[in-house]
Amino acid sequence: MIDRISTHMLDIAIGLPAQGVPVLLERVAAEGDVMVVGRGVTDQDGRIAALNTEPLEAGRFRLTLDTHEYFDTVHGTVFYPAITVWVNLADTRSHYHLPVLAGTYSFSSYLGS
Repeated sequence: MIDRISTHMLDIAIGLPAQGVPVLLERVAAEGDVMVVGRGVTDQDGRIAALNTEPLEAGRFRLTLDTHEYFDTVHGTVFYPAITVWVNLADTRSHYHLPVLAGTYSFSSYLGS
């Protein structure tokens, strides 16, 4: 079981955490059914310590950051109104940290610790 999935967003264009970004975590079943399993809003450090409130079985997940308002407010332009990261999570770890590094015109993600 996966006890916790966390995330954070760093705005690489200005080198600061992205505060106030809504994030949605969904589980995507093999047949395509989608179920919301967590949500939150990034804090002043750009982090959400736990998106899920209950343990999750391993599988395919979709992490979506609603970046429209953040980019419009901070940069005055929106190229990526949302950033979606798809991941396959195994039950070999109890905690997965999924950081997103984003700028006005680019983004990347990686498996954090």
